[in-house]
Amino acid sequence: MRSLGALLLFLSFGSLGFAQNQKTWDGFVTDTHCGTHCQRTSAMTPDRACVRRCVKQGSQYGLWYGNDVYVLEPQSRAAKFAAENVRVTGSMVDGTIHIESIARVHEQKVAQHPGQ
Repeated sequence: MRSLGALLLFLSFGSLGFAQNQKTWDGFVTDTHCGTHCQRTSAMTPDRACVRRCVKQGSQYGLWYGNDVYVLEPQSRAAKFAAENVRVTGSMVDGTIHIESIARVHEQKVAQHPGQ
């Protein structure tokens, strides 16, 4: 019984720590090859065809946030939003954003600093 209580206590503290590492980023889904230099539309947003072509040739989907591009995982979730302005909630580990949720946003404002 004591072991079960200790295990439950450990798991509850572990899940609290994970929740505290969650952050939100607003940016464009681009690719890691072209990054912020991807062919752009007249609205200065990434070109969907360019992003998909680069990924097909071996690049990865990433989030263009400020002046940087961060790899998004899982790639299958990011793929649905190629060249879209999105809000991503998740955690960053070694420069990779692990997606908890991702959704389109309609505003064009993109935050300037990671994790704010």
